[in-house]
Amino acid sequence: MDDPRQAAIRALVEPIFAEHEAELVEFTCRPQGRQLHVCLLVDKVGGVQIQQCAVINRQVNQALETANLIEASYTVEVSSPGLDRPLGTKRDFERTIGEDLKLDICIEDGRFKELQGMLLAVQPDAVVLKTLSGNLTVPFTQIRTAKKALKWRN
Repeated sequence: MDDPRQAAIRALVEPIFAEHEAELVEFTCRPQGRQLHVCLLVDKVGGVQIQQCAVINRQVNQALETANLIEASYTVEVSSPGLDRPLGTKRDFERTIGEDLKLDICIEDGRFKELQGMLLAVQPDAVVLKTLSGNLTVPFTQIRTAKKALKWRN
């Protein structure tokens, strides 16, 4: 899809996400068979429930129909990023303050180390984790991967 149409779709759907105090974290448009598949990943502080995704999906479909931005047949998918989605942007980290994270970081000698702890704060160039050994500031430049830590209940 050409950039102007994709930009127009983004501009159309972002107020819908804002109305639900949610953010568009990923947006793709791909041909799927004879249809265009519009995939919108939404997130917000505290996470997004499936019912919220369904409501947003209906509103996005209605807005796209009204605006007539896509002439061909299309499908719309609105979903949450999922627990195992890597945190890649500063905003991703800001949404997870207070949650447990698992980080793979680069240490001085070129090796990697896994850290786990609760995210306390996001600074301009680093995150602060509460670990078992105390609070630890980790620069973004040292973070190789970051994900929410899954908790298993008995």
